[in-house]
Amino acid sequence: MKILFIFLIFSANLFPKLTLEEIDLMRSYSDLDAKSIIQNGTSFCNDYFKRNFSSTELNYQNSFTCKFSKRRNRFYVYMLAIDKKDSKSLKEFCSDILLSWPDIYEHVDRKFKFKKIDYLSGFYIENFFYDKVIDFSDKYEDDQRIISNELNNYILKNRDNFSNNNVENNLLIEKEIKKLKKIYKKILSGTKTDLDILIDQILRDVVRYKIFVNDIVNFKSYSCNWIPGKNMDPYVKREKYSEFENI
Repeated sequence: MKILFIFLIFSANLFPKLTLEEIDLMRSYSDLDAKSIIQNGTSFCNDYFKRNFSSTELNYQNSFTCKFSKRRNRFYVYMLAIDKKDSKSLKEFCSDILLSWPDIYEHVDRKFKFKKIDYLSGFYIENFFYDKVIDFSDKYEDDQRIISNELNNYILKNRDNFSNNNVENNLLIEKEIKKLKKIYKKILSGTKTDLDILIDQILRDVVRYKIFVNDIVNFKSYSCNWIPGKNMDPYVKREKYSEFENI
């Protein structure tokens, strides 16, 4: 696996347009059980906004959604169907919405370009233990409790895979213990794997933000667009969600 990712990083330097889809394919060759980076990252991102969205705190009934376009090699974090009824400019209207989401605002703001982005954590699958990102605290008792809880959850979710053969059962559990210990060591040491470095490079190029706006006064539809770390001032263009939906 290490040789594979050395090759991948070397390839990334030669071919800047290496895609997540290509990495997924290469990982599947080396590990049949490898999780898809694209599926994992997209699913986690959508779950993040579902968990953190509270309509009572905002003036609009919408949230961000995450979508990966293989055809465009873009990862979109977007909001749709916001009605604009006031006289504000579109750029000002969209910027006000963005300011209501500080985690996204900080990624768009060039000062925070390389800050860790929680909703993109799902792409770093080596920190994942099944359906969640493991976040250890460097407090031994607390961390051991996390490990114990995750193992119990694993056993519960995979109980159909266990049999009357205790030797095989123990091997399954030992495999998961090794996986958790590997994540534990990586997070506490603050190290980045070859795959992490490669994902960093790709996400900087492929992430885009969109807010779709229905201009009720002028009966037109627009989208406001941002590139992370570039400029808070959005690029506005005429665009309907239906034109974006099938990309």
